[in-house]
Amino acid sequence: MQQASRLSLARIPLDQFRRGSLLYRQAIADLAYARMRFSRHAVVRELQRLVGLAHSVVYQARREKSTKWWRFWIYTWPALVRGAAGPILLATLIFWGTAVLGLILAWQNPLLEGFFITPSMRQGMSSGRLWTESVAHIAPQASSAIAQNNITVSLLIWALGITFGIGTIWLLIFNGLMLGVVIEACLRAGLFRSLAEFVVAHGALELPAIWIAAGAGLVMAGPMLFPGRYGRLIELRLAARRSVQIVVGTVPMLLIAAAIEGFVSPSQVPGVLKAALAVAVAMAYSVYIWLAPRPAQMNQSL
Repeated sequence: MQQASRLSLARIPLDQFRRGSLLYRQAIADLAYARMRFSRHAVVRELQRLVGLAHSVVYQARREKSTKWWRFWIYTWPALVRGAAGPILLATLIFWGTAVLGLILAWQNPLLEGFFITPSMRQGMSSGRLWTESVAHIAPQASSAIAQNNITVSLLIWALGITFGIGTIWLLIFNGLMLGVVIEACLRAGLFRSLAEFVVAHGALELPAIWIAAGAGLVMAGPMLFPGRYGRLIELRLAARRSVQIVVGTVPMLLIAAAIEGFVSPSQVPGVLKAALAVAVAMAYSVYIWLAPRPAQMNQSL
């Protein structure tokens, strides 16, 4: 009973929860019969105590919100990201595949740049300047606007998973093509190094956050396309719960990335230091996700 009291119903498989719920109802029926036939027996009092404890476990009456949030960030979110590694990897491959495709197509047909490179951007590039230089002069406001935009994009790419994943995949393709075309345009203008120095620091978190959000959308699309043993609606409800938790966990990543993009990326900090910062934050998040405590470790620590 002490071990059961530490569990969270959100992490109990549905079949185990159903068996436990059935046993709980049987225990209640046994207690009612025992009260009627042996009301003063010590076993009845013990059974009543155990049923009361089971009620707290089943309905999570003693759970505190602070504990839930602590467990969410330390254990739940990294575990959910690891569990969704397949969809996240698929989203990453779609993004980079279309980025390479966009670069090749724009290299063969420069007119394609017109779909993503505005005249003002092209004018600045022709004089050897990136369009990102203006960010340095309005860093606080830019950081806030960048964070808002990135969170909006991530939520959109996640929410479109409800369209059987079609909308999520389309946004991945669009953003991948855009990145490829922009890289090609900067290569043609001799500004690729400047672009790389600007993107590398914040991109180390911003891009993975978008891939994770897209993976969360594909997690939601999975049971819609391939319903499991419990049927499409039940599977979708369970998948939607997981995907919401996954996408919520990307918000801190995007806030950190926006702060870096607003203050560090457009600064005069040497590119080597920006790359070192990118490696540091990427490694920190990788260690956090892949080395976070597993269920057995959590149970031992509680």
